[in-house]
Amino acid sequence: MACKGSGVQIPSAPQKDMKNFFLETKELLFSQGVIALLAIIQIRIVAQSLGPDVYGRIGVYWGIIALCFRLLNSRNSDLILINLRSFKSNFLRSAILFEIVLGLMSSLFVYSLFLISINLGLLDLSTIPIYLLFFITSRIFLNVLEVFKGVYTHKGNLKLYSLIEGLSNLIRFTLVVSFIISNPQIDSFFYALSIHNILIGITISIFLVFKNRNNESAMSFFEYCKFSKKDFIKIRTDQSVGLIPAHLDVVVIGYFADFYSAGIYRIAKKLVEPINYLIVSFSPWMLNKITEEHKYNFRILTIKILFPMSLAIVFGYLFFGNQLIRLIAGSEYQDSFLPLTILLVGYLTYLLTFWTRHYLLLNELILKHTVGRVYNLLTFLILSALLIRTHSFNGIAFSITAGMIVQKIYEVMIYIKNK
Repeated sequence: MACKGSGVQIPSAPQKDMKNFFLETKELLFSQGVIALLAIIQIRIVAQSLGPDVYGRIGVYWGIIALCFRLLNSRNSDLILINLRSFKSNFLRSAILFEIVLGLMSSLFVYSLFLISINLGLLDLSTIPIYLLFFITSRIFLNVLEVFKGVYTHKGNLKLYSLIEGLSNLIRFTLVVSFIISNPQIDSFFYALSIHNILIGITISIFLVFKNRNNESAMSFFEYCKFSKKDFIKIRTDQSVGLIPAHLDVVVIGYFADFYSAGIYRIAKKLVEPINYLIVSFSPWMLNKITEEHKYNFRILTIKILFPMSLAIVFGYLFFGNQLIRLIAGSEYQDSFLPLTILLVGYLTYLLTFWTRHYLLLNELILKHTVGRVYNLLTFLILSALLIRTHSFNGIAFSITAGMIVQKIYEVMIYIKNK
């Protein structure tokens, strides 16, 4: 079967489909592969240096901060992509400023949430530590990365996209490992991330402004806000309901169980997250492919490429999961195997159907994706409330997986109905 508009002929033989697929995504796969490898090495150093309790504490603090920022910032690259498709004026400076303003709003939200948690006795803190204040402030700069992702997904320049993302993760890895080895404390971890955020945010801003200069009239900040309002609200609504289970799981365990349990669960989640790196690898390619081909054949992608890939992943985790936990995190984290196995089911469901979100986004059906995420959120909230007390981190892992499956079944049904 020919793949129109891609410049590549996709034969019907499964091995040929897979070969061509990997040829088209090799830069993204290499970049995300390097990121995954660095993440695993970082997990080994941080988890073994700090222990389950402190590692869980990091997960709770980081989860609160990430949730607040990503509520306003996550997937804003899609907003840039949509704007570039429909408007030709130069709006890069306004887009960068827009992300900085959103970052400032997010930081105020984080401060408020930490103060409320401290006053209610939900966190083992009397005040917000300096290292967290510094990290929260630095996180504002990282918002600009979404502008870069949107611009270069639109251009189809996946080599540069992969290079910058890989370089960003390499810098973060180097800083975290260096700081933890020299001083294995929780503040070292957050100081390292803070320096990374500031360095990458400023560098990306300068690169975008000077690399993409043109003679077209620049759109003012207020014009950009007005122009983006409708799509921004759609994307934010969609992301908000989906981010809560993704970032609240570790926080819930830390609040209602203990930091040790949060650490055990976090290792399980971290070790299954390489599947998410695959999804991240394929997403810019998928968006670009759908843009070029309005009738792209997702059935071939799923059956001939994603399904065999998923089977290989299942066998790998089931046969080597325990050894992986001992090798990466140590025997202290051996209880992570069961939640890892439970989460594996949900992550593979997402891998097999990751393309549904991109189809819905580019066919003006993003609100259907939002509905799917509402089902995911409701499933997570109901099951986690029922299971956290009796099954701790295993109950939360089951809640996350069940929510993913419910969401993806709904999205596939919408795709079948509208294709």
